[in-house]
Amino acid sequence: MIKLLGRALGGTLVVLALVALASPAQAQLPASPRRFVDNLDVRCYQIPNQPPLNVPLALTHLNPVLAGLPVENVVLGSPQELCVPVRKNNAVIPDDTLPFIRFIDWKCYGIQGPSLDLPLALTHLNPVTAGLFPPNLNVTVREPQALCVPVVKNNSNPPGFVQALVQHLDVKCYRVEAQQNVSAVFNLKHLNPLLAGIPAENSTVGPNPNRLCVPVRKNNAAIPAAILPFIQYSDVLCYPATGNPLGMNLALRHINPVLVGMNLPIENVFISNSVRFCTPVAKNGVFPPGMP
Repeated sequence: MIKLLGRALGGTLVVLALVALASPAQAQLPASPRRFVDNLDVRCYQIPNQPPLNVPLALTHLNPVLAGLPVENVVLGSPQELCVPVRKNNAVIPDDTLPFIRFIDWKCYGIQGPSLDLPLALTHLNPVTAGLFPPNLNVTVREPQALCVPVVKNNSNPPGFVQALVQHLDVKCYRVEAQQNVSAVFNLKHLNPLLAGIPAENSTVGPNPNRLCVPVRKNNAAIPAAILPFIQYSDVLCYPATGNPLGMNLALRHINPVLVGMNLPIENVFISNSVRFCTPVAKNGVFPPGMP
């Protein structure tokens, strides 16, 4: 009996140890792709007067709605914008999601390509945006304008478990035509630690969106299976937005594995005027998996 009890206790301890080891690993991602994407708001600032990068890339759509489109070969031109994460109207971002959102920094390079001429029905996912704008709108997707890729600013690196996700988040941005004719005032507060000391400010957003950014894979690079659902639904719709210029010099370093492998140099750039605000959407009724 004592031996049996000892074996049972030993087995229980092994199970508990495995659970203890598994729990932190499970906590390394937001609770669901839907919760992550719903909070994916960024504010974009101009990067003026920079030379083209001239890097060729093959881009493949990841979102299920666009996954049937052909691979498109593009060449990265001059950097156009830096998009950085913001909080709107002091809204609460869940604790499991905030560490990831605050390190979504995109450097957007100009690209060219054929127009899709594709109609899409979009649904706003963020509750604040959906409360100030009509929650549903129709757009027509035209030509690509930019590829936005993840970077870090001034060597302010995200935690390792955060970088494991955000380093794969590339979005291809298309010009869109839409008639929404609604503007709204958002109070925007920077989330990235490097910019968090900047005071919140009001920004007039709208009236009509002019860009849709959708997730893509570069050069058929592998994305871990656990990470992929968070990436493939990260669509954001962008509106013109007023606001103060950022007005600072930043050193931007690539973190996406494809571009890291090319040994691209750190780029020192001046970040100037506020040009747009981007907020998450679903396309044609296809929503990110999981609960908000």
